[in-house]
Formats: sequence, structure tokens, C-alpha cells
Amino acid sequence: MKKVLIGILCTFVSFILFMLGLMKFLPVFIGGLFMFLSIFFTVLSFSERKRFKGIHS
Repeated sequence: MKKVLIGILCTFVSFILFMLGLMKFLPVFIGGLFMFLSIFFTVLSFSERKRFKGIHS
């Protein structure tokens, strides 16, 4: 659950950076890169589930 909250917070921060990029305060490439990575991390943490790793003897 902590990963999801961190991912949502990072998405929000990267959205602000992307908006600053659109206003020409930062390069758009940097804001877009952070936006992509944070959304990817958030979706990855949502889809993560416990998996059966086999029987260890």
C-alpha cells in the first residue's frame, strides 16, 4: 500500500514539473520523462500481487 501512495505522490509532483515545462520554466523532456516513470511505477505497484513461489523443502 505504501508503494501505491508513493507512486500517486510522485505522479502529482511530476505533473507539476510537466506543467512548469509547458510554461517554459523547465525543459518539457525532463517533465515528460518524470511523468512517464512515475505513472509506470504507479501502475506497476497496482498490478503487483503475491505470487506462489513454489514449495521449498
